[in-house]
Amino acid sequence: MSSIGKIFVVVNLVLALLVLGAAGALLKRTEVTKELYDGKVVELADKQQELDDATGQFGVETRQLNDDKRLMQQERDDKEVQRLTLERDKDRLTADNQQLRDDVTKIGSTLTALQTSFSSMQQQNENLTDANTALRQDAQDATETAREAEIARREAADELAQIQRDMDDLESQLTSATDDARENEALLEVAKAGGFDPTTVVAMPRIEANVAEVDFEYGFVIIDKGSRDQVQRGFTFDIHRAGDGYVGRVKVDEVYNDYATATIDITVPGKTMARFDRASTYLN
Repeated sequence: MSSIGKIFVVVNLVLALLVLGAAGALLKRTEVTKELYDGKVVELADKQQELDDATGQFGVETRQLNDDKRLMQQERDDKEVQRLTLERDKDRLTADNQQLRDDVTKIGSTLTALQTSFSSMQQQNENLTDANTALRQDAQDATETAREAEIARREAADELAQIQRDMDDLESQLTSATDDARENEALLEVAKAGGFDPTTVVAMPRIEANVAEVDFEYGFVIIDKGSRDQVQRGFTFDIHRAGDGYVGRVKVDEVYNDYATATIDITVPGKTMARFDRASTYLN
């Protein structure tokens, strides 16, 4: 039976008692209702017993309810403690979370600053790399320029040395030409003394040759220049010998590619032509 039902039972019992009380009063006044009164008394006693039993049961249930109430209060207190603990934990976690948010914000700011610094360093590194590349290129260009300058210096030195050698050769040739001119003048005087008339010489290119062979029996010589060197039939070569002067003159009668035959025209008295004598188409 629930507590409300028990309360209704108690109320009914009270009402019954009131009714019985009223009935008792009526029974006292009349004998007719005495039996009814006795029955009601017995019924009241039963109801009283039920009331006592219900009251006892109500007390037991009340105690049980009080015990349950204390347990529930204890649980409520425990829950309150747990709630307060959770509140404190929540506040602490909120504070920790806020601290973490602040730390994350600081870390984000630091990371942004690091990224900016890294970008700046990367840009500086790229600039340094470009500068290093430019310096290397400049160094290579300077090295190449220095190498080219060294090559040019060596070439200039070689050219200067060659020019010096050429000057020495020209000076030697000039000296030799001067000597040859003097010798040719002497030869011309000797040729004139021997009856040679320079005005009768046909214009010929300047050709230098050597006497390769001499045939005194048939009176001709072979010179080592031919048509490849512009030698033509009718050209005259004056023969002279180093250290011995003018020897004579020959006239070309047959021309081949690399040599020619010439008839002995004039011979200086007391001299004879020989191999390796010099033959020239001109006299200075």
